[in-house]
Amino acid sequence: MFKTAVSEIADEAVSPLARACFSGVHNWTVAWTKPRCERSVEEYFNRIHVPNFLPLMSRRQVYKSGTKSWVAPLFSSYVFYDGNAIERHKVFESRKVVDILIPSDPLALGIELSQIALALEHDSGLREARFGQKGRRVRVIRGPMKGMSGELVRIGASSHLILRVNFLGKAAELAIDESCVEAELD
Repeated sequence: MFKTAVSEIADEAVSPLARACFSGVHNWTVAWTKPRCERSVEEYFNRIHVPNFLPLMSRRQVYKSGTKSWVAPLFSSYVFYDGNAIERHKVFESRKVVDILIPSDPLALGIELSQIALALEHDSGLREARFGQKGRRVRVIRGPMKGMSGELVRIGASSHLILRVNFLGKAAELAIDESCVEAELD
């Protein structure tokens, strides 16, 4: 197992994308952006070589005249970046950042983000969920997301895995087969 923000997750749950995005970043920080400016901030960070993460989800709308597909941020107005890689005043030079949010536990934020990155890589059905929904703690034991942990909730006849970003009070959910998870022991 490698020693980064994803070290709490089993080796098989760490994808090459998550390794590349999260390796060496120990101080995850959040840029709170102006509305619909997440991509601009991400491009700004990429231009100045600051490790960052903008979780994107696929969206699709059906109209009478056809369908429209696009990619939108999973959590609007938030871009995650390495707070050690750039000085605070330089973040505001993008003219698109409203505030900088500094978590009390950046490694925990990194672990939560790496699980979301893994889920996005393996399941295009990931979407934002209500944060207040509580479920039982589970660990995925089979399938492409083996090693991840989250909360299992039942919505109608289907089961969903809830992945939380506690610092922001945000959550994401994806459909999962209950046979692929087992309860976590405290």
